[in-house]
Amino acid sequence: MRRLRADDPATPPPPWLWLLVLSYLPMLPGDAVWWRDQVTELWADGAYSTARIGPAALAALRATTVSQAMPTLVLLSGIAAVALPRLRGRYTEWRYALVSPPPGSPAEDTLRALHRALAPHAPPVTFTVSMAGRAPSIRVYPRGRRERRVALSLGFLALWRRSPERARALLAHEAAHLARGEHLIAGLGSPFAGAVAAWPVVFLVCGAAPVGWLLLVHAPTAPEMLGQVVVVVMKLPQTLLLPVLALWCAELAADRYALAVAGGRGMAEALHASRESGVSRVWGRAHHPPRRLRLWCLARARRPVVPLLLWTAGPVALLLHAVVLTAGGVLGLLALGDPPGAALATALALAHRGLLTPPVWAALTVLPLAWPLLAGVWGRLWGAPRAASPPAAAGSAPFRETSRARRLPLPLTAALLPLAVLAVALLPPSGALARDPVLGHGTAAAAAAR
Repeated sequence: MRRLRADDPATPPPPWLWLLVLSYLPMLPGDAVWWRDQVTELWADGAYSTARIGPAALAALRATTVSQAMPTLVLLSGIAAVALPRLRGRYTEWRYALVSPPPGSPAEDTLRALHRALAPHAPPVTFTVSMAGRAPSIRVYPRGRRERRVALSLGFLALWRRSPERARALLAHEAAHLARGEHLIAGLGSPFAGAVAAWPVVFLVCGAAPVGWLLLVHAPTAPEMLGQVVVVVMKLPQTLLLPVLALWCAELAADRYALAVAGGRGMAEALHASRESGVSRVWGRAHHPPRRLRLWCLARARRPVVPLLLWTAGPVALLLHAVVLTAGGVLGLLALGDPPGAALATALALAHRGLLTPPVWAALTVLPLAWPLLAGVWGRLWGAPRAASPPAAAGSAPFRETSRARRLPLPLTAALLPLAVLAVALLPPSGALARDPVLGHGTAAAAAAR
């Protein structure tokens, strides 16, 4: 097995998107127990009751429970996306009126050219075309576990004839997703990407609005709900951080591959033409990086900063998640009346416990180091061609990092951050969780710990 270069655009970064979804499987039993207790407390005369907190506050608590369920629903949707690809494919084709053009149709020659262009970069696929005009320009989706499809709009077929360089960049971007198995989790009709994009709306409707209404009408229990306000507000970044970064890494890695295939001009034209406005622009950023970030990475394609960021995205996300968890825990405990010192100690203990999750650490420590050896195996698992590097686009400069900038091998550099975080995680716990009485009663800090 040949060891792939870490700075080769044909070598993807570690599959953070897959790791995020699969790492949730061991947590399913614990989450099921936690949600059983929540339902008992709120709907079966448990710790909360109408006589104790009033009907308005109880209704608000039940509504915020829906928003607190979104972290679980987001990850469950990722598992469902992998487990039910055929059902998802049928829904996607119904939603966007996708059909396979019959033999002899005007698009037949164009589709043959697309097959030839895609063959060196991705497993065999079936092209479908949207007859409704509401599908994206080009996106991938599964129709079964081993059946991959590429959805095209009529506009893309025209673009292939009018501007083949830009269309080739878009095609290579989607080919990278197919060759890495990302179409099963993300792509067109993905319940995972849809849940991530819907979470801010659920947060506003079922989280912020009910508690804000209690404060607005000066309900007697409104001051007691202040801790719940903090939990709900901080839940948004806590929930979105990991899946959004995983989705962004997949998109930026696909951009990097497309750059090597189609050249910088084709990618830049494709990105500049992908502007969206209104609601699509806001919610689309949940599963696609901002255009400015993609152009920033495009401009630095021949420097080690982009592959280094992609290779260390897992531990970086874990560190950021620990920071957000600490901030949310401190604010929630302060709202509940804890002294600042005790609140900080307890919040740090919560973050420390989060860093010590064994499945996550096994992956974050080993995967960046071993990935140059495993990347080829991962690609062959999805049926990707065995070409070591994509053919360079005509007229484009060679895609290599400068020797002056590469003072350390990329895998070694990428390992420094996981090792640093591991050192923090292995510090002895402070014992604040055991001493804090709040965490034993299922209140705001307990919810923040999730």
